Amino acid sequence: MQVSADDAIMQHSVKQERCVQMLSKRAQKAVQGEFLETYFIKVSANSYDSDTNPQGYINLGTAENKLCEDLWLNKIAEVSGSANFVSQDFLYYYACHGLDRVRKTFSQFIEERFKSKVKIEEEKLVLMDGVTAILNALAFTLADVGDVFLCPTPAYTRLKYDMLDIGGVDIYEVPMFDRESSDDPCKMRTDLLGSYLQRAKKDGLTVRGVIITNPHNPTGKVYTKQELAEVMEFCKREDLHVIFDEIYALSTQGQDCFTSVLSMPIPDPDKTHFIWGLSKDFGLSGFRCGVVYSHDVRVINHLKKMAMFCSIPAPTQMLINGILSDTEWLNNTYFPTYYNRAKETYKLVKDVLDELNIPTAYSCRNVIFFWMDLSQERTSEEEMKLFNMFMEAGLFVYPGKEMFCQVPGWFRLAFTLPKQYVQEGLQRFRAVLIKLQQRESYMCPK
Repeated sequence: MQVSADDAIMQHSVKQERCVQMLSKRAQKAVQGEFLETYFIKVSANSYDSDTNPQGYINLGTAENKLCEDLWLNKIAEVSGSANFVSQDFLYYYACHGLDRVRKTFSQFIEERFKSKVKIEEEKLVLMDGVTAILNALAFTLADVGDVFLCPTPAYTRLKYDMLDIGGVDIYEVPMFDRESSDDPCKMRTDLLGSYLQRAKKDGLTVRGVIITNPHNPTGKVYTKQELAEVMEFCKREDLHVIFDEIYALSTQGQDCFTSVLSMPIPDPDKTHFIWGLSKDFGLSGFRCGVVYSHDVRVINHLKKMAMFCSIPAPTQMLINGILSDTEWLNNTYFPTYYNRAKETYKLVKDVLDELNIPTAYSCRNVIFFWMDLSQERTSEEEMKLFNMFMEAGLFVYPGKEMFCQVPGWFRLAFTLPKQYVQEGLQRFRAVLIKLQQRESYMCPK
């Protein structure tokens, strides 16, 4: 018997309330449901299916890539059925930070795909069960409880909680979104980083570093070489760590606009850290696999210890190894298919946004979502009113307010989902805005 969405979220809340008094103070703080967790549970408990649940929720709010399920199911069956897949190594303890052969494959893959300027040494790679685990481990490794990392906002919600929930390290928001700048509304400004660094210090906080997502989530901004160089020079000058999260790097659809930090001269290698994972570019979020690369042997040694708590099972690692090492399949089958399907669903969404005169922050296909302006009144109340209207229509899109955006009215909408699913979501999206326009003379801003 399927549990209703409201019942699922209520049961979740009741369980939290019952156990909260039994928990430590830090656990009580972490267990409080945040926006993403709350609505993901609600939407997942009543998800859309064209045959069995046509009135269920369409989820265009979670940044997921589900365009190549058919390819992945076939590829996984092929790899798992090969003679080299099964090994007695599966039965026993192994190096928690990653099997040697798998880290070697990762090093070769990263060198090629991210156009690394230097050789990627597998000894300086650590594998963990997702980028969430890596951010938590970096918080433990680079900072103490109560310390902060400067973070340009808007930003992915979980950047904050991945570091805070367990590690006790917070982000310090640096508003860096100017909607009046039509050419580059999320331009990197190191002068703002400097101002907020001083503000944080005046607040009595210890700033340990800067965290940059490139391509940027949620705006879709791709930082230029000059911007990346300026961030690294700023961090070196201020003696700060810098974490580059490049989890959307290979979703730029083959364009040359993306530059990895690994392809550039790095002024302070020991304090520059690179992370990537399989969840977005490959659409393998269920595999729970992330990788961190750092030049500092002390950082790597501690991350290896942290990996004992979040290692990837050996069979999963060998599946990943079979995928990443098959360069011919990646070059000739996976990436061309992924990019072609993404272009198609991108166009579906772009056509509707153009039809409704809805502005977006960046028009080029840099990531797997749009960052769009939907609110006429430009207030937080109006933004959440519109969000609730979408939910009532069975559509989940992500409000900017919950991604630390100080400019009301912006939403994130993902498009790397099956064509029919996206079309159904767009029908609901259009219906809400047309209804609002008719009822309130609503006009989407130019």
